[in-house]
Amino acid sequence: MPEPTPKTQGIGYKTLMAWLFTAPGLIAQLVFGWLPVLFSFVVSFQKYYFIKEPEFVGAKNFQDVAIDPLVITAFKNTLYFASLSIGLTFLLPIFVSILLMEMSRRTIRIMMILWFVPVASTAGITIWKYMYHPNLGLMNGILRGLGLHELKWLDDPNLAMFSLILPGIILFGPGLIYIAALQNVPEELYEAAEMEGASMLRKIWFITLPRLRPIIAMMLLFSIIGSMQVFELPFIMTGGGPGYATTTVVMYIYSLAFGGYNLGKATALAIVLFGVIMALVLIQRRFFPENIDETPKRA
Repeated sequence: MPEPTPKTQGIGYKTLMAWLFTAPGLIAQLVFGWLPVLFSFVVSFQKYYFIKEPEFVGAKNFQDVAIDPLVITAFKNTLYFASLSIGLTFLLPIFVSILLMEMSRRTIRIMMILWFVPVASTAGITIWKYMYHPNLGLMNGILRGLGLHELKWLDDPNLAMFSLILPGIILFGPGLIYIAALQNVPEELYEAAEMEGASMLRKIWFITLPRLRPIIAMMLLFSIIGSMQVFELPFIMTGGGPGYATTTVVMYIYSLAFGGYNLGKATALAIVLFGVIMALVLIQRRFFPENIDETPKRA
């Protein structure tokens, strides 16, 4: 007698097998994803210790966050960093990718290989830190060679934040993603536009950018989240200084948790940061839709 097959065993067999294959991933997501998030909400209402019994304090941790002047400074620095980072490093790869598509296939392949080569971010940050050295660094060496005035770079409160952004202009390059997306744009659209007498700028504005909108929206979302959570860049290069000029929210969370062992307040601040990031993401999703056939919603 033939063994029963999935078809003969009905929908129950398929459902069972689907849950069996999905269960390991769901369990891992629950244990390592959602449970820590739920636990953090619990900790935010406690005076939490590593070795002692936690003490419930209600909303005191959130009140401490609200009146802490360093929290305001950290949020200002983080928003300033995010604005500089997105403004200076987000649009450049898009324009470079569009210009490269006008070049030969061989040039495009070479640039894709260069963009694909992995860059060790921590090692690159460390190298840049020494490049900013006031006496031995490459940056002041270039200025001396040009006969210009030397700069303090990381030691100048007015210049330190820009100095953190500068490596990102070179190290941050999602151009490979944009080039891959541009290669999927139908050539017939450009040929039809050329027959209508459209210039290169009009082709970019009406064909290229709309087709890139889903990728741009996704990368903008990642840029917002990443820049609001920046930690290793200021931590390695400046340690939050000079003064508190480059102290970000995540750095202050780290300082509260592992410097002052105030885990309750650190977790409360992390939840506040989570709320701010979610608000920015919702704004981005509302006014920059991914669907090329949609138009941004007006308030």
